[in-house]
Amino acid sequence: MIPGRARSRRADIPFRKIPMSDLLELHPIPVPRIMDIRFPALPQMPEEGDLPDPRLVRMNLNEAPMQPSPKALAAARDALEASHRYPDHHATALVAAIAAETGVARDRIVLGNGSGELLVQSAQIALEAGDDAVMPSPTFPTCGKGVQMVGARIIDVPLRADGANDVPAMLAAMTGRTRLFYLCTPNNPTGNVLSAEELRRAIAEVPKTCLLVVDEAYFGFTALEAQSDVLALLRARSGPWVVTRTFSKAYCLAGLRIGYALCSSADVALGFTRIRHNFNVSRPSLAAARAAFLDTAHLRQAVAQTVAARENLRRGLEALGFTAAPSFANFLTVRRAGPAAPLADALGREGIAVQFLPWPVPDGSLRITVGGEAEGRRLLEAMASILEASGGGAV
Repeated sequence: MIPGRARSRRADIPFRKIPMSDLLELHPIPVPRIMDIRFPALPQMPEEGDLPDPRLVRMNLNEAPMQPSPKALAAARDALEASHRYPDHHATALVAAIAAETGVARDRIVLGNGSGELLVQSAQIALEAGDDAVMPSPTFPTCGKGVQMVGARIIDVPLRADGANDVPAMLAAMTGRTRLFYLCTPNNPTGNVLSAEELRRAIAEVPKTCLLVVDEAYFGFTALEAQSDVLALLRARSGPWVVTRTFSKAYCLAGLRIGYALCSSADVALGFTRIRHNFNVSRPSLAAARAAFLDTAHLRQAVAQTVAARENLRRGLEALGFTAAPSFANFLTVRRAGPAAPLADALGREGIAVQFLPWPVPDGSLRITVGGEAEGRRLLEAMASILEASGGGAV
């Protein structure tokens, strides 16, 4: 005992060692809020070293079948020479190019490690624990992952029969705690888009206390096919909004993980900046994305080629008895009589990966990424063979 200091009462309390198992019960790690997150697991895709296995036809991840712009590849290679230096955290050159094209001020543009990172961050900047987020179902799940991470509640609203977000039903589902309203157009995994009228209604009726998030991952395809200009419509909104886009689809850069968000104000963009990791986009990714963004000729060619292949695939599948949902993206969602999951499994045994989707009925559908000419032909031949072996009915 230190002279002159009274004995602490705690010194009289016998110490009891608490077993680690009891501590984990009191405060488990990971914490329950994290372990309760429900998020679809990504399929295990075979690789050969650092490259995809060439024997597998990947028609389940909505990747581009063609390589990126040669200018993008050259820019990435050049940037690798400076890999010993951190990248430009502010992405000055790429942000300037995006600002010039979109008319959105530089301080309202944020870069992310794919648009998925930005969707998670959208939830983080808008929601507190106990708040609500209204989302279509099924849809791209990453924004919903962010909702769960902060302890907020997802209000799922079923899609329309044609696979588009049901805006009137989503508006009706809002509560006094709704702080995020998520739209996906074209919707992944179904492919359909929202009309200008539907977008205007959401823009007008989602309250100013709610962040309106529009996921435009497939923007490159809708722009070519003359669909609604989401950004132009959003400029009329007085409340906060965010548009997310990616370089993974039309720009053919899925492996480099880069996307961007266009924000309604510098304050909204600052929210992203406050929570983003330093140097979250690599130097080669920034260089390749800027070169791809500026190579509009390659973009138009890639999109036109994909759209043509999509329609060829649609005709081939319809000839086999499938019905395809309207699509303005690089994939088709198709169904026919009988359960779809066994058909996906049968294709997998043939080395062709497609995505089973439990929509619009329990038997489900198949979401099939548009591949190259040889990939599309192999899929149709395998599908025909599987259906013939099953007598044309359920597999």
